[in-house]
Order: sequence, then structure tokens, then C-alpha cells
Amino acid sequence: MELELVFNWVIKSSMMASILAVLILLVKYALGNKLNVKWQYAIWMLLIIRLLIPYDIQSPWSIYNLIPNNSIISPIVDQIRIPDSNAQIDNISGKDIQLTNDQSSKQSSTKPEEPIAKDLSIGWIVAMLWLAGAFILAILTIATNLRFYFKVRREPSVIDARMSKLMQECTSEMGIRRNLPIIITNRIDSPCLYGIVSPKLLLPLPLVNRLNDENIRHIFIHELSHYKRKDILINWLAVAAQIVHWFNPLIWYSFTRMREDCELACDADTLCSLMPEEYQSYGLSIISLVTPSQSPWLPGTTGFFGNKNNFQIKRRIKMIKFFKKPTLKWTLTAVVIFISLGLVGFTNPISSANPNSSASQGISGGQVIGLTRDTSLGITIEDITGPSYKGKVMLIKDPKLVKLAVTKDMGVTGERVSDLVKDMGAIAGINAGGFYDPNGKGNGAFPEGLTMHDGKLVHNNMGDKAVNIVGFNDQGKLVIGNMTAKQLVEKNMREVVTFGPNLIVEGKSVISGDGGWGIAPRTGIGQMADGTVIFVVIDGRQPTWSIGATLRDLTKVFVDYHAVNAVNLDGGSSSEMVYQGKVLNQIPNIFGERYIPTAFVVTS
Repeated sequence: MELELVFNWVIKSSMMASILAVLILLVKYALGNKLNVKWQYAIWMLLIIRLLIPYDIQSPWSIYNLIPNNSIISPIVDQIRIPDSNAQIDNISGKDIQLTNDQSSKQSSTKPEEPIAKDLSIGWIVAMLWLAGAFILAILTIATNLRFYFKVRREPSVIDARMSKLMQECTSEMGIRRNLPIIITNRIDSPCLYGIVSPKLLLPLPLVNRLNDENIRHIFIHELSHYKRKDILINWLAVAAQIVHWFNPLIWYSFTRMREDCELACDADTLCSLMPEEYQSYGLSIISLVTPSQSPWLPGTTGFFGNKNNFQIKRRIKMIKFFKKPTLKWTLTAVVIFISLGLVGFTNPISSANPNSSASQGISGGQVIGLTRDTSLGITIEDITGPSYKGKVMLIKDPKLVKLAVTKDMGVTGERVSDLVKDMGAIAGINAGGFYDPNGKGNGAFPEGLTMHDGKLVHNNMGDKAVNIVGFNDQGKLVIGNMTAKQLVEKNMREVVTFGPNLIVEGKSVISGDGGWGIAPRTGIGQMADGTVIFVVIDGRQPTWSIGATLRDLTKVFVDYHAVNAVNLDGGSSSEMVYQGKVLNQIPNIFGERYIPTAFVVTS
């Protein structure tokens, strides 16, 4: 799996989880002590799962339905890739210009074009920084726990008859079948449970002499409650989420609150195992045994004192003082709140990657799974699916309706595809050629290679050099192949961008293997023998929706639609299809539509 794909999922899940965290905090603030502490802790499980599991449970009640789809479901990492050095990209080279109408031609295998942009984009650098931060934090966490583990493993287990008897009594009361080993050590300053596979109960040496049987029983029941509730495992899952989302302070704050709630929930479980007349003595055990110092917290432990700050201790004592077993009314209320938070913040928005204009109907067989037609303009939009991808195909019957839209602020900034479509008074469009980023601004201001609009050369950074172009001549024929700026004029070209590689030339696939560009969001353009233009946009970098496609996958789509010529266009974060002012696909960009210099649009 590519780094970009992982990073995009991390950013998306972190943003959505932040919204869920705020909802949880608001619910806790609004209900205060009315909500049972066990449920206050339980609702944090939604946050952990939201952060760690790449699921796609959709619901109409999801709060993310209120957020425009394209502003949250996507990556910031650009996808102009450096081709595999072994990939063969068959372009028409030399002085012979290959047009779609040529009756015969020889395909010549040439070296790949120079990459449109280097892979070291700002997004890629940010992804590497995230990975480095997560790696360092993971190493530190593991190293700290291993160091503590090797120190504790040397300590002998307690064979004191009094403690062993109390442990046996407590495990029996709580329905636990095993007695946990007890270790007395001077490496901690408060009682705690340590270890997932073979947990041990650790007691601090300075504290042992102060413990009476009642204190020991309280400590045992408290730590056994942690054991029974699998709190150490939950702590590790929370730590894993913090490592992955280390850049998000709201996640760190949320898990701090979660661990505080964990101790309160454990206190509640402990009290449920005690008689009401023992509640006060349990609270006194916490107060009398707390020590001023505190060892660094370890994710593999759960402590009797938890967080020792005064506010947390007061909060626990207050809960113990007013503790009552939850009534049926508030238990049902908690269940409703839990389910509601799950539906609102745990689920994803309903996918909007279906055509937005006409009603869709299922079509059996083949790759096509949905259909929309605009008979007035001869436009057909179809949903397609493949082994690792979902996408859109737009068929335009009249090729002369296809024009090139160019940003009106060339050299300053690009525009979104929806804006480029609007500027041209068009009804549909897809992203077109590549662009370069000389100033590191990443704003799509400079198209790469040769760019022609309405028969006029509007940008040329190649001089007299021939590059692989894709465009339409004055007859509405799709032309692909190597051309110079001078040849564009000679061949009566009208709308032209620069990109590649070519996928199909004169009805034959010219891609070797999988194309050598990996799996990613894709955009392509092709033409049938009758002149029908084919727009293809394939979603990617979204594990729960669509991973993406190889160049071979993209080629197969064009083959299925009987293209005689087809070419790959800029993809990745740029891949987008717009129709009647709406984005039809799920853009892989958390910031919404990308700013680009060119788009192929369908005029009315």
C-alpha cells in the first residue's frame, strides 16, 4: 500500500474523529454526573474504532452528511507520479504525427516522457514527516515498555500467605478463574496491573508496610476490575491511535479524558463488588494511600490511583460519595446516547458518487452499474466498477462540443474544475493536462508542455521540442502523439494539452504490464470510431470506497467502450468529473477540488 494512500486515510479519519471527539465531550458536559461513569467511559470506544478501523458503515444520520462531500473525503498528496523505468509507453515519435484518422501506422516503443512533476511534492514531504513522527513515537513507546518489562521480570512473585489468600477471595468474588501473580517492587510508586498476555499485579515496596487487609482488598478488587474489563488492551489501542494521529492535539486530550473516565468506571465496578457500608472506606483507601510523587505513565499498566492531580482525585471521591447503582431509566438513556453517537459520529456519510441529475437504474452484466442520460446534448454517464476501483464514464456523442478550458489567471493561480466548467458556460468537464510548480506554491498556475485553446497556443514551456500531446483538431478528431508547437498549427489543432502515456492507438493497446505507475486515482480521455468522446474518472486512495486503478485497468475500461484512441490524463488528487455544477466522483482531496490549469469541458 502506498504511503500516500495510508496518509490520506489517516488525515481523513483524524478529521472525522475530531468531530466525534467534540460530540462526546459535549454530551459529557451537557449530562454531567447524570450519565453513569461506566457509559462515560464506554462511549470513548467509538473514538478508538473511528481512528483505527478503515470501515465504511454509511448512514443517513451521520453528521458528516452535513459536510460537503469533497471537503472531507480525500488526500493532500498530489499524484503526478514518476513512471517505472521499465514501463513501456508507446507514443508516436519522430516526425510522423499519428492522427486518429490515419489508416495505417507503425507503433514505436520509446522511452517514457520526462515526468510532469517530481514526486517530492509538499504533500509527499508532509506524509514523510508524519511517518517519521509516528515511527519515532512508536519506537520510544516500545522501548520504554520493554525497559520496564525487563526490570520487572527479574522481580520474584510474592508468596505471602496473607496476600495469596486475599487474592483468591477477590478473584472468587469477581468470577475470575485465575489468581494474578503479585510482585513487590521499588520501580513504581502506586499499585498497578501490568501486562496483556500474562498480567501481574505490582505493589510499590514503600507502600506495602502501610497496607492493612482492607487496603489490600480494595487494591485487589480495583485492579481485578481493570483485568476483567480488558483496560490494558484498550489502553494499548488508544496509544496506537495516538501514535498514528500524533499530530492531532484534540485526540491526545480526548484520550487523557478517556483514561480519567477509565479510573472512575473501574471505581464504579469496584463499588459494585463491595457492600454499601464499605464505600466510605474504599474512598479513604484512595486518599490515605496516594503519594505525592508519580512515575511516568506506561500504556501497559493500569493504576489504582490513576491520574493523581487534585481535580481527578476529588472527582473520584465525589463519585464514590454519591455512588448509586444505575437505574433502568438512566441505563436505557445511556444506551440511546451510545447508539445515537454511533449513528451520528461513528458512521460515514451516504456516498454521493452517484449521478446527481437523473434517476439511475441498474444494468446487469459488464462493468456498468448505473446510467444517466442527457438526450438533449447526447451525453451518457455511467458508473463503472473493477477489482479495486469505482469510477465514472461520460460519453459525449458530438466531439465538437468538447473544448479546453484554461485558467483565466495563467501564471498566477489555477481554478477548480467546477469553476473552469462555469467559466466556459459548459455543463460538464474533467481535469485535463499536467502542470508544474516552479515556485513550490502548488496552485496549478502553470500547465506543463504545450497548451492550445481555440486554435491559439496559450502556453509553451517546451520551445521547439516535441512532446506527447492529446487534443482535438478542427474536425473534432482526438489526436495523440508527439508534436511540436509548429506542428500543432500545421495540423489544425484546436484544443490541446500535454500528458501521457498513450493507452490505445488505432485500436491497439500500447501499455506493457500494468503500466508501471502503480494504483491511483485516474483520469483519461478516448474516442470511439464514430467520434463519440469518452471521459473516464476512477476514484482512488480511499480504502473503504475505491483504492484506484493501474494504467492497465484504465486501458481495459477504454477497450470495453470500444475506443480506437485513448490516453491517460493527470490523475491523483486532480481526478475529477463535474456535471451540471456537481462533482460526480469522490475526490481524493481533504481540501476539496484541486486548483488546476486546464480541463476538458462539454459545451452546450
